[in-house]
Amino acid sequence: MKTVLPLFGLLFALGATNELSAGPKMYWSDRVANTIRRADVDGTQVEILAEGMRQARGVAVDFENEVLYWADNGTDRIQRQAMSGGPVEDLVSDLSFPAGIDLDVPGGKMYWADANTGMIQRANLNGTMVEDLATGLGSPYFVRLDLANDHIYWTDYGTDKIQRADLDGKNLVDLVTTGLELPRVIDLDFTNGKMYWTDRGTDKVQRADLDGGNIETLHVAQPPPRTDAAPHGIALDVERGYMYWVDNGLVTIQRATLDGDNVTNILTFDSGHLKKPWEIVLDLGSSMLACDVNGDGICDAGDIDALTRAILDGSQEPAFDLDQNGSVNREDRRVWVKELMGTYFGDANLDLEFNSADLVAIFDVGVYEDDRIGNAGWAEGDWDGDLEFTTSDLVVAFADGGYEQGPIIPAAATPEPASMTAMMIGLILLVAVRRRCVRRF
Repeated sequence: MKTVLPLFGLLFALGATNELSAGPKMYWSDRVANTIRRADVDGTQVEILAEGMRQARGVAVDFENEVLYWADNGTDRIQRQAMSGGPVEDLVSDLSFPAGIDLDVPGGKMYWADANTGMIQRANLNGTMVEDLATGLGSPYFVRLDLANDHIYWTDYGTDKIQRADLDGKNLVDLVTTGLELPRVIDLDFTNGKMYWTDRGTDKVQRADLDGGNIETLHVAQPPPRTDAAPHGIALDVERGYMYWVDNGLVTIQRATLDGDNVTNILTFDSGHLKKPWEIVLDLGSSMLACDVNGDGICDAGDIDALTRAILDGSQEPAFDLDQNGSVNREDRRVWVKELMGTYFGDANLDLEFNSADLVAIFDVGVYEDDRIGNAGWAEGDWDGDLEFTTSDLVVAFADGGYEQGPIIPAAATPEPASMTAMMIGLILLVAVRRRCVRRF
């Protein structure tokens, strides 16, 4: 099993909320609203970071320095602005059809495609020293960098190809040459050796090996009558096992697992935040928090409740497979409680102790062995993972041996059987007293 003591120490220092970061974010450009917006990856907390472009297409983010870069087809410029606001800087002007853009922040370079001139170009991050890299192409559209291997990938809707070259434009290779109609954005999964792309001509989201082999169709958009789909931007969260994409025909931001299952609408036109979304970028700086299975940036009872529901529903989403054995089951609940949170079954308030405060809290909620089905979560006493609070949950908690033992540092002594019996008797008396009080009042 994985060692998580450093995470446990951080959680203990921060206390019961375990709010470690603002959570993973998504950024997207909108060619009609002419904005760049940011939101949590569940579609909440939407905010406008930049606006007033003419036709915002490609977007890239320097997360380290908190700067937005974008390509504007209305002015044929590449521009940037601090996330916090301030003046917009014109970096490169007099382009013909700039679209996709990607950044090499450590190397101080930005790369982009110009569809009308048929070139892949680069410049310093401040726009100086513009270089022509690959020339004589069809209509290159979106680019993605592989800095570890000094490669740049791009889609070309003029020749319906996906191609790759060295970062200096040399050693051009055709990767995918069949089955494409209007390939759009591409993203790379280096962990599994895959590239993903969208094709608005075929309405498909597809992937292949990084050399172009083993092409798979993962999703085909199904537009309503008299509506055209147009899958466009795509971004990968490999750590959690998700892909996100925008469809500027359906006017949606959607998510699915990396194999195309469990397609979910994150934002739609009705949200008021989308008009014609174009490219999407993810900030996954916080995605290493394995305990944050619901992706809200906080490790709390909502995560184990989501995990419990996933187990009961038979879900096999990678985000819930905490022990990474290919199956989502009750062992993943144990990993969340014992290894990731470093606490005990019974710790209802997740302050890393199981004590009388937890018992008082769960009985005050009033769902103990009631007539309603599935109305209990971790904070309401569901410790055995059936969404109910019953005697079996108390058995699970006391059997874990953490009652009044304090935090696990690094291991707690297990109560002797005699003391365990005494605690159980006391708990039964507590339940009886509380029930009597309810009847009296």
